[in-house]
Order: sequence, then structure tokens, then C-alpha cells
Amino acid sequence: MARLWIVLLVALLVGSGCSHLPGGSAKASPSVSASPTGTPLAKASGQLDAEVPMPPSFPADVPIYTHARLTAGASFTSTGQMAWGMEWETLDSVDKVQAFYTTKFAQGDWTIKVSASSNGAFAATVSRKSNSHVEGSLAVVSDNGVTKILLSLVSPSG
Repeated sequence: MARLWIVLLVALLVGSGCSHLPGGSAKASPSVSASPTGTPLAKASGQLDAEVPMPPSFPADVPIYTHARLTAGASFTSTGQMAWGMEWETLDSVDKVQAFYTTKFAQGDWTIKVSASSNGAFAATVSRKSNSHVEGSLAVVSDNGVTKILLSLVSPSG
């Protein structure tokens, strides 16, 4: 499982569409979306990266911040699990985004536990109420006038 998280993070940071990543197992089948610049980072102060398509099979009931643009996304199937690594960007404040996710993930089939919160950033874990094996991490940070929403999610496949 740790290797899967590392592969997800590398794919998001590299932002490439490579079908084979170092350290990935032969059974892994990655699908990666990234901005045209090849990096999920904002271009300049207050400017958002280009929008990319949603990776395959991303759970439809995961709350997505209304004023956010998906700027990087990856999905992987490996060892009986489906995993996603996502990055959205918005010009709204971290506080506004945190309030949205705290409310939305507390509704329906989700739980949220904020693990850290400070001026300009917060981190939380999320999980399904109906299946504790569907879990992930959420981080929101402000960088150069752009708020980045980072979500990693793992679910049993099948």
C-alpha cells in the first residue's frame, strides 16, 4: 500500500502520461491527467492551471469544491485496489474551502477527521461510513494566491 501512495505522488508531481512508472508493479495500470505545462503547480500569482479531464471511475459521490478546477488527476489499479490522486485549484481562501469540505464530507456516506489546521492550510482523513476500506487524505494549502486541494483516495476494486 505504501508503494501505491508513492507511485500516486510521483505521478502527480511529474504530471506525465507515462504508462510505466519506476517502482510500479507489472499489474498496475495508471491513467494520468496533467496540465499542458507538465506540472500541477500554478503558473503565476492568482492564475490557475488548465483544466484536465476526470480520471476513470472516480467516485461520483466524493464532494468536489464548487469553484475549483481539476488541474491534475491520476488513477491506478493495483493489487485489488483502485487509487486516485487529485489536485484542484481555486482562488477562494483555505478557510472557505475547509468549511465546504468539513460540511460535505460529514454528510451522506462519508466521515472526515481534521488532523491539522493552521493559517493557510489544513489536512484531514476521509473514509466511507459503509466501507472503511475506502479511505484517503485531503490537504488544502495556499500557494502564491492559489488554493490547492489535494485528495488521495483508495478503494477496493471490483
